[in-house]
Amino acid sequence: MKDFHDISGCPPAYLPEDTSDVKKIMEVLVEAERCAVRQYTKICNMTAGKDHRTYDLAQAILHEEIQHESWFSEFLGEGPSGHYLRRGDTSPFVSKFLE
Repeated sequence: MKDFHDISGCPPAYLPEDTSDVKKIMEVLVEAERCAVRQYTKICNMTAGKDHRTYDLAQAILHEEIQHESWFSEFLGEGPSGHYLRRGDTSPFVSKFLE
């Protein structure tokens, strides 16, 4: 897992020393999600019009990462995220890949 993370393009997300500081934990998480959004956006840009299946998969994951980022951002008081509440166990963005 560490090898995979090392090629992800995002720095490790370490918990703050004071693990009772929920705001600091949320700041770590929101930055990790923002990095993931940047990386999946790059993958989408690289594969658009060239590799349709990889593009579709990267786009589905990108939607997930944007949703996660919006939850943490809203929790931190950065404004309303506008995310949609999911019903059920499967994400609407990746469910087409699980059939």
